[in-house]
Amino acid sequence: MRKGMLATLVGAGIALAVAAVLLTPPDQKLGGMVRFVMYHGASTWVNMLTFTVAGVLGLATLAGRDRARAYGEAFRWVALPHWVVNTILGLISMRLIWGGILWNEPRLMMTFGILAGALLVLAAQFLLDSPKVPAALDAVLAAALWFLVLVLPNLFHPDSPVFNSENRVYIATFFGMVASVALIVVPIALALARRKPTGERG
Repeated sequence: MRKGMLATLVGAGIALAVAAVLLTPPDQKLGGMVRFVMYHGASTWVNMLTFTVAGVLGLATLAGRDRARAYGEAFRWVALPHWVVNTILGLISMRLIWGGILWNEPRLMMTFGILAGALLVLAAQFLLDSPKVPAALDAVLAAALWFLVLVLPNLFHPDSPVFNSENRVYIATFFGMVASVALIVVPIALALARRKPTGERG
């Protein structure tokens, strides 16, 4: 992907994020902080997508699809720092809204578990010669993520608060936030996957 196209997409994502945040009305209970909470949720959605894509591409790599390896590694590299950012956003959100960090909250413990797993996959990429090992771990991590999301209770806030509100404005701006994060993250991953090795640059 050309640098100009990448910059355009990232710029569009930033502009859309700003518009979606500004168009989100204050909540009766959370006030303007609802924008922060919603953006964190939207960002987490996209982050789960990047882990899932890395896992699917990991399976493709195990099946002998050579082209899948570069894309899987790119989404792996994007997913980990994005998860770190989302973890920080979640901690800030919990602190500001609830007055403290609930360290025993199941979803927060899951967050740190996935972070540790992602670091393990990255370590496997650096320490092992076989690309299939981290590819397999990508698939395991993605499966674990979805299993935990579906099984663990959510004590921090109600499930799907945006959609349960039945407020069309909240739903629309939330999807705008999701699209804005995707416009930033996905092009970066694709650009990383398509970059030429140093020896091939002219």
